[in-house]
Amino acid sequence: MHSPTFFETDHALSLRRGEIRFQGVTKVYRLYAKPFDRLKEAILRKPYHQAFYSLQNVNLRVSPGESVGIVGDNGAGKSTLLKIASGTLFPTHGSVSIEGRVAALLELGAGFHPEFTGRRNIYLNASLLGLTDLEIKGCEDHIIDFAELGPFIDQPIKTYSSGMVVRLAFSIATSVNPDILVIDEALSVGDQYFQKKCIDRILEFQKEGKTILFCSHSLYTVNLLCSSRLDPKRRHSYGWARDGCDGGLRKLHS
Repeated sequence: MHSPTFFETDHALSLRRGEIRFQGVTKVYRLYAKPFDRLKEAILRKPYHQAFYSLQNVNLRVSPGESVGIVGDNGAGKSTLLKIASGTLFPTHGSVSIEGRVAALLELGAGFHPEFTGRRNIYLNASLLGLTDLEIKGCEDHIIDFAELGPFIDQPIKTYSSGMVVRLAFSIATSVNPDILVIDEALSVGDQYFQKKCIDRILEFQKEGKTILFCSHSLYTVNLLCSSRLDPKRRHSYGWARDGCDGGLRKLHS
């Protein structure tokens, strides 16, 4: 298995299923001192914003079957990178190439309607991942069994605790047979029992050769689940998560 690579040249090779490539990816957010400055900028055609570079010229390749930990301080661009990888955010510059179905756990409650029941949200969320109603019907029971929500599956999502929402979201994302699984800090919300259940499911995915992008501030979990790690801000890649995490732990205790 190859380590994830920050590469410097344009690779024009065809992608394999489960492969991810970023080429020159930059994401810029416009920061305005006052809301009115947006209108002034549109009318006067003059810049009234400050450019904030969340990601800058990132060239990245993740091979099929890799489990990559996305690490770094707050503001390092971890969530931005995962959103772009999952297709919910577009880069300002550069291109992203992904082969295969992507299932993502990003913000809490993303892809759910608060007024819909958990059961109805299964169909909504899975349809956003590209499944047909017939395909969703085939995995509905499996999703409900894994989430272990009991009678709450037929109650509106707005009545759920954050842990219950994560249970349903993780169950859907991992039951639709994705080629790439993207997780952004979702495991930190649930209880220990369900965290272990999620970790066991992720380990099963690894054995099946799925590609996994996993973001967490828990160095222990990154060490457990990932064979390598990336820091988007510093643009460093590490061949083994254990080496990078041990260094991070030494820094915390020093």
